[in-house]
Amino acid sequence: MTLHRLLLALTLAAAVATTSSAQTLDECLALARQNAPAIKVADSDVSRAENAIREARAALAPTLRLGASYVQNNEAPKAVFPIPGSPSNTVVRTGSASLLDVRTDAQLTLYSGGRDGALVRAAESARSREARGREQVDADLVFRVSQAFYRVLASQRLEEAAQEALTTAEAHRRTSAARVRAGAAPRLDSLQAHVDLAQRTTAMVRAMEAIRLARVDLETAIGVPLDPAKPLVEPGIPALDTPADSVALEQGLDARPELKAYDEALRENAQRARAARAAKSPLVNLTATAEYLGPNRNDAYWELEEPGLKTYKLYAGVGVTMPILDGGLSGARVGALEAQGRGLLAQRKEADLTVRRDVSRALSNLRVALTVWRSDSSRVAAAREASRTAEAGSSRTAASSSPSSQVRARSSPRRTGTWTSSPGPGPLGHARACGWRGRTSHSSSTVAGPTRISTTAHSGGRRSATRSSSGARESEWTVTATSSTPPRTTRP
Repeated sequence: MTLHRLLLALTLAAAVATTSSAQTLDECLALARQNAPAIKVADSDVSRAENAIREARAALAPTLRLGASYVQNNEAPKAVFPIPGSPSNTVVRTGSASLLDVRTDAQLTLYSGGRDGALVRAAESARSREARGREQVDADLVFRVSQAFYRVLASQRLEEAAQEALTTAEAHRRTSAARVRAGAAPRLDSLQAHVDLAQRTTAMVRAMEAIRLARVDLETAIGVPLDPAKPLVEPGIPALDTPADSVALEQGLDARPELKAYDEALRENAQRARAARAAKSPLVNLTATAEYLGPNRNDAYWELEEPGLKTYKLYAGVGVTMPILDGGLSGARVGALEAQGRGLLAQRKEADLTVRRDVSRALSNLRVALTVWRSDSSRVAAAREASRTAEAGSSRTAASSSPSSQVRARSSPRRTGTWTSSPGPGPLGHARACGWRGRTSHSSSTVAGPTRISTTAHSGGRRSATRSSSGARESEWTVTATSSTPPRTTRP
């Protein structure tokens, strides 16, 4: 059990030690260039292409080979010469029973029909193509890391908004429950508040999980985990100018790595096709050999002076080879490479059209994004101004709702008499427009609730209009009419 805990502690310590403390976008990009698997794969492809160049250039350099062999015979080689008129033959020893052969061969290609030079240039084009591919991988990495970085920031903003909405929903639920208990609101309001709180809670959980998944995407793009204790730092506001369409298109066609990679691939294909055609040309090689053969027939392993008994040989030669019939092999290779070149040219044209489409789409998205950003900025500014105005109005309302003002409101006098007034909104304005004569009373109290205006008809031609306004004060008017005929225009 103790060993298990020790291994677990070491694993956790190693995991903590491998986390990175990158916070800004530039730090995340630098970290991704060091640890992203895609970058390492691209670097290995570039290294492989560089070694291919060295391999192709080796065909232009002279080669030197060393070989050795040892042979042991059952007897020494001999030559028999018959002598006319003699019953016996003359036996002459021509060598030793043991034979040691050591040789060094040097070879240099004098002419290959341009095959070796074409292969070198093809390897160089392949290396340039892999370098362009590495640039493309780096551009894709920057795009993916930036996209994941801003997705994390957006998820954090959404979480903050979800948290504020959840807090507001909780406060509204408590207020609705209190109003239901006080009998000021129906129970349906409380149930709706409970449903809204549940929805806000679900949205909060989704926002938290969105942050976690966004950080996972960012760490996957970078290649190493980030320290969760250190939040990401938002970059500054970028430039808001939009480049011209022609300028942006020209820059895209000049700077896109995939187009340059296709150009290098076309050059490589052309050089390999030239090398395949050179297979029908003659091949001229120069060879030189230094050989040691020992021992000699006198069993001497080293002899440099005595003719016929020397243990070394030096010779050189020129060799020419030329294919006459290969069954159409070289022609098939040339045809395959030419077809591949035509395919690459078509892919290059398609990539050119794709770049033009991407540039146009990116410019369109940029214009829309800038318009939305300016609109959102103005809406945020207006919301802030409205919030400031509401806070100022709330302060004035709180000041008017002080005990002294409530006392003055409650002690307002009652007036009785016959009056007329100009039309106004609601039932009270209708009563004033009709010129009903009677008594009006005005009372104020500090209660909250929605505005309610109602009229009640009584027997005998009596009608009353009541209005209740929401806010810190509630006013009530009562108009009593004694006759349905319009009254005289008089004032009390």
